[in-house]
Amino acid sequence: MADEPKPDWNVWLRESAAMMTTRSRELMERHNLKGAKYTWDLDSGTFTSGGTKLALCVIGTVENGTFMWSWANGAIPPAAKQGIEQVRDFGLIQDIPLLCEPAASGGLGVGKLCLAVAGRILDAASVWMDEVEQGYILFVLHEPALIPQ
Repeated sequence: MADEPKPDWNVWLRESAAMMTTRSRELMERHNLKGAKYTWDLDSGTFTSGGTKLALCVIGTVENGTFMWSWANGAIPPAAKQGIEQVRDFGLIQDIPLLCEPAASGGLGVGKLCLAVAGRILDAASVWMDEVEQGYILFVLHEPALIPQ
């Protein structure tokens, strides 16, 4: 039995970025988030804007030109990284080192790439990034129905 051919990862990456751009725009329109004030709480794993509460999963952080996956970052509370192991597992199965190594150089550019890929793997409603004191935090958002009770 022949092995199935692996996808063209360059195409897959471009499709991931396009998919997450579209989904993010649609989520912002659906919940009227464009320009709205928001807060996020890593301890509860939630993102709130107005009357909308979404679940979040931190994908990683960027600090000093290095992207670090949240699964490798002990400072990220467990509630804020539920599901992230699926991304690492996908990388192990598909033999994609970028998804399996704890950190990668390349800063925000690599972080955005990882964010789009993770968003697709996790079937996220949107991707989000925020500037923080140390650099950037990147996470995906899921619709309210997916928030664990």
